[in-house]
Amino acid sequence: MTGRDFIILMLCCLGWGGNFVMTAWVVGINPVPPFMLALFRAGFVLAFMGLFLFRPLPKRFGRLLIVGLCVGPLHLGLLYSGLQTAPASASSIVSQSLIPMSTLLSVLFLRERIGWVRALAIGIALTGVLIMVYEPEALRFDIGMIYLLLAYVAMAVGSVLMRTMPEVDWRQYVAWTALLLFALSLVATSLFETGQVAAWEQAGWKLIVAALYSALLVSIFAHGQYFRLMQTYEVSQVIPLTLMTTLWACLLGVVFLNEKLYLRYMIGAALILPCVWIIARRGAVPPVQED
Repeated sequence: MTGRDFIILMLCCLGWGGNFVMTAWVVGINPVPPFMLALFRAGFVLAFMGLFLFRPLPKRFGRLLIVGLCVGPLHLGLLYSGLQTAPASASSIVSQSLIPMSTLLSVLFLRERIGWVRALAIGIALTGVLIMVYEPEALRFDIGMIYLLLAYVAMAVGSVLMRTMPEVDWRQYVAWTALLLFALSLVATSLFETGQVAAWEQAGWKLIVAALYSALLVSIFAHGQYFRLMQTYEVSQVIPLTLMTTLWACLLGVVFLNEKLYLRYMIGAALILPCVWIIARRGAVPPVQED
């Protein structure tokens, strides 16, 4: 991976990590229905990127919609449903299932090869993340955990499919994913959620700030560049680097939410950082081409 793309991916992870803090800042104080927040987020994305909906449709438009459905409404719908009951720390652990699932799918369907150096680095970095987020009392069975696992299955499938669309513009991907998310979030918040007016009255400008942050720094920048990087590099090279998201989320929580700096955070960081550099240095291969 080039130095430029490595820095871009690290900035994506910073954006994703900051989104956890931003959402906790809004939802933790004000009970904002999650699909209402997703609706605002998608609306802002469409306001900035909606013009790309009117470009000529890409050759693999059907596959683009499947990717958008997997990483947009399906992933977020299952994620939000799971987070309603699953403990936060346990949710962080389940989220790491994305790495082995996507790596396995890339080997099975994209015929990627995972050398022992990369495999070892992925394993050590994943261990570092688990050390950071592990809380034994949180690992109890909850139906929300099933929803979370399915959410990351959807994300893994969508991520692998991204690799098979090298010619699709990332801006079209962002726009169509936002349209799908907007439509399904509108239906979901109308049918399954209540208290939207009260949430707006309590959250007010904080809801707008959180939705704008998610739209600009997460959906447009982070997800857009993630899509581009997936077109360029192996799935097994890009996704393990997203482990930095957990590190950023913990550090930002300490700085902005006054959370406690645990020893396990420092141990986890010491394991993650060198492994992330090793994974990034593994050689990239050309995108998958299909007839």
